[in-house]
Amino acid sequence: MSKIIEELFNGNICPYGGTYAQDSPYVQAARLKARNYEMLMETLGDAEKELFDKYSGADADMEGIRHYDTFSYALKFGILLMAEVFTGKSEVTGEEGFYG
Repeated sequence: MSKIIEELFNGNICPYGGTYAQDSPYVQAARLKARNYEMLMETLGDAEKELFDKYSGADADMEGIRHYDTFSYALKFGILLMAEVFTGKSEVTGEEGFYG
């Protein structure tokens, strides 16, 4: 078990390591976003571009925090789930287990 934790900690296991096919809805949305971004930048002046960059940076920071929180919650949930499977619910949470 510690080997998996070490690999995760060292970045050898990446929770966001999935790739998307070029025709996937994600890649199509990313292309649309890029096209819209380019069109938007063409219409903005320098001050508006700077303001938009600040807005985008704050949005990216929020997204990173949300991703971390989701990952952290999912990891803790998974650990509790496995603990329940191996030891029984009452030993983990103090509540009666499925069979008890």
